[in-house]
Amino acid sequence: MGIDIFIIAVLIFIGLVMVILEIFFLPGITIAGVSAVLFFVGAIFYAFTQLGEFAGYLTIAVSVLVTIGGIILFIRSRSLDRIALKTSIDSVAPTLISDQIKVGDEGITLSRLNPMGSVLINNISVEARTREDFIDEDVPVVVEKVDRTTIIVQKKNN
Repeated sequence: MGIDIFIIAVLIFIGLVMVILEIFFLPGITIAGVSAVLFFVGAIFYAFTQLGEFAGYLTIAVSVLVTIGGIILFIRSRSLDRIALKTSIDSVAPTLISDQIKVGDEGITLSRLNPMGSVLINNISVEARTREDFIDEDVPVVVEKVDRTTIIVQKKNN
């Protein structure tokens, strides 16, 4: 009987480890989640078949309590703090368009605009957008509209 309890305890412990892996390290339905269910079901089935009905129901209760307690202890142990990313991003992407670019200014595309890409206007390289499907690289363009964060260009008509 002692070895039976040991087998059940090991199955529950492995199931608990798999649950913690599933919740905190491998979110989604993965092999860890499926195997956790299989270990718990195996422990419960083993208890019912080897030790009887009372032991089976007791194993269900113990499995639930151990899982809830194990998750709470894992969260409180601050184990996640040791592996969590603590870096913060302080930089921001430049989004304001220079006052030197006005509607009607001419430039050339530095990359293909599909519909966004780089253009050179007044010797300033900026991101621009086109309302057309695309504009190839090294094509003359004219500024159609300037917002605070967006430049809209179109092909220059010769």
